[in-house]
Amino acid sequence: MGVAHLSGLTLATDVGDAARLIFEPTRKGAISWNTFESGTIAFRLLRAREPAGPWLDLARWHVGGSTSMSPVHEGLRVDVDELVADLPFDGLDVRTDGMHLNLLAFASAVPARASLPYARDALILDVPRIAQYGAHGERGWCSPAALAMLLAYHGLPTPIETVAAAVFDRAYNGTGNWSFNTAYAGSLGLRAVVLYLQNLDAAQRLIERNLPLAISYSWSEGELPGAPLPRSDGHLAVLAGFTGNGDCAINDPAAANVRVVYPRRTLEHLWQRAGGVAYLLAPVGVAFADAL
Repeated sequence: MGVAHLSGLTLATDVGDAARLIFEPTRKGAISWNTFESGTIAFRLLRAREPAGPWLDLARWHVGGSTSMSPVHEGLRVDVDELVADLPFDGLDVRTDGMHLNLLAFASAVPARASLPYARDALILDVPRIAQYGAHGERGWCSPAALAMLLAYHGLPTPIETVAAAVFDRAYNGTGNWSFNTAYAGSLGLRAVVLYLQNLDAAQRLIERNLPLAISYSWSEGELPGAPLPRSDGHLAVLAGFTGNGDCAINDPAAANVRVVYPRRTLEHLWQRAGGVAYLLAPVGVAFADAL
């Protein structure tokens, strides 16, 4: 098993069915995994590298039939895909019921920091454009649409209806479970993780490696100029790159033509307000960890 400790991300590869992840103390984060198999994932918190609670079931993972467990126990709760604790913890034990994990990651929430002024030529990746509405006009498919765009970019074009069915969370009753979205990409042979990023500078370093990101943000009426919807409590779109002045080239699956440009500072603020959450997909063998 190989383990990397990065800024806000602890990543282990070729895990098998159990692993221990150690990281800087945090109160919030997200677990993600890649596997070709199905099974149940459980975890327990560590403090000072010692177990600090019981084993809790996180999710039952099966492409097209997964269920988040959202456990709650003495100062810890899991909100579908995000762990939130009253007291800091500095590690996790993770185990499965025999399911082999090719990758296991824990992303810790990181403090936001405004990005520097953009200082390079325009850089916009050619990410395929996919609307979120599908054949049946499903308005809530922003996450599967964003994931489908990333899959297509990496040479795995997949109908949005297929992606939506694969990542559907039976408990949450929706398709926006972050961990299930990256797990599905992992089931197709990619390396995929949930990340928290400090700012657009961090995102730029990944885009410079030809790795576009799905990012999560929300807005109220009047907060996002050019937005396709008056407001959203949570939306996923693909950050494809930057214009010459640093504004964000976004594949927004809710927009009529999908490709839009949002002001840099505005989008960064909305994204960081939502925690700076992103999905990162990379082909096996393509380095991304050192860019973080």
